[in-house]
Amino acid sequence: YGDIVQINLFNQPTIIISNPDFADYILRRNGKNYTLRFGNSLGLEYLGMKNKGIIWNRNIQRWKYQRLNFFQKALNNKLLDDAKYVSNDATDYVLKHLDKYEIETNIIDTMDLLRSITFTITCHLFLDLPIGIISIEKTKYYVNSIVQYFKAWEYFLLKPTQIYDEKQTNKHQKSIKQLNNVVNELISKRVMNNNCLFINSLLNALNNQQITKEEMNQCILEMLIAGTDTSSVTMFYFLLALCDRKELEEQLLKELKENSYQILINGLKESMRFKPVGPVIMRCTINDDIYNNTHIKNGTNIIINLVDMHRRNEYFVQGNQFNLINVEDKDLSNTNNEKNVFLPFGIGPKECVGRWLAKVEMEIIIEQLILNYSFKRANGTKTLEELQTRWDIAQQPTDPGYMLIQKR
Repeated sequence: YGDIVQINLFNQPTIIISNPDFADYILRRNGKNYTLRFGNSLGLEYLGMKNKGIIWNRNIQRWKYQRLNFFQKALNNKLLDDAKYVSNDATDYVLKHLDKYEIETNIIDTMDLLRSITFTITCHLFLDLPIGIISIEKTKYYVNSIVQYFKAWEYFLLKPTQIYDEKQTNKHQKSIKQLNNVVNELISKRVMNNNCLFINSLLNALNNQQITKEEMNQCILEMLIAGTDTSSVTMFYFLLALCDRKELEEQLLKELKENSYQILINGLKESMRFKPVGPVIMRCTINDDIYNNTHIKNGTNIIINLVDMHRRNEYFVQGNQFNLINVEDKDLSNTNNEKNVFLPFGIGPKECVGRWLAKVEMEIIIEQLILNYSFKRANGTKTLEELQTRWDIAQQPTDPGYMLIQKR
């Protein structure tokens, strides 16, 4: 239907955008007018996101306060330096228990393995939890709780209340409660350490009555879900791509042994382009606006269609194929370029706050895995192109991702 499509969604005016300049206008140039996201108010309440946390908080003042004072403050240069060592140690720890991820000899659930690594990193960097303090069995339970919360999120967020199903609603409410219980468990396990800015800032704000206990818990919950699931999905897609690209794997291995990282960096970028974890960016207009004769009323829903934008052949040489040539000239530090077409982390005042941490940990985890192990598709796991995924507010594989893993 074109780059800019206006429709009516849930009785609200909605604009679907695949035009890079319009997307940049919404996200960056006039981003302050689009810091809200639209969603079902009751659903957000069930999820704990209504006026709490930073992902879907529609109270602009509380969103700004929590994003700046807890998330941005914690994600500083010191943490990014620490993340290099923590990512190595967390990967080592989980790989020592590789047998716990086997469904049969040498065949692993790859997503489960990757999520366990990113979860362990997140817990150490943001919750003062030393690597190894949480058993692998508990780690897998916590990771599954995060996966189930994502399913609840997708169920409640956009679905009109009148078509909620009682059985499904109860099931997803239990998943939300379970992850909130996990948050309380993790807080109780923490080891006091004045160096951990995220949890300490939250606790200080709680003690000074600047936030409520519910707000604190929601911030921790959102750090867990964002820190665990997004990076692991991208890494899984890259490993899956390598399974059917032997020459690329050999080039990557050779490069890593020479302490060079261009193929690694481009491979992760291409994985984010080909199957973005966030396939759409959703916004809601705060004040009436106009862009190139398109009138945008207050309350208009905005959907930026990254999947379509990232597959256009006019922007990417082989848009519908996984090929590193697509991203060789694409820069992730796209802060001031009005012609941005590659936006896996978004851009502007509401861009992904953990984008640089994600880059650091993904590069280190994949480097360690590829230097030490080879991966092959197993037990009917499909190729990257054939693998079924759920294109929703978050994009995840729905087909299993079993791989044969062997020591090099």
